[in-house]
Amino acid sequence: MDNNITNEELAAIEECQTYDDWNKVCRDIKDARGGIEYPPDWWEKVKESGLMDKVFARWGSTSEIKVTIMK
Repeated sequence: MDNNITNEELAAIEECQTYDDWNKVCRDIKDARGGIEYPPDWWEKVKESGLMDKVFARWGSTSEIKVTIMK
């Protein structure tokens, strides 16, 4: 299996309606590659393409990284 993200996986991401949907799809994508890594083209096809922000906007979020200091 080519480790790049598949068209089916991209379609599953596109269909996510909730953060829980997103987490399940991401787990499935990682599980298909041994459970510990995303496909090597994840950043380009999901983040840089704007797909992640488009999907996250459905529940009023963004893909921006947030840092929280825990005390």
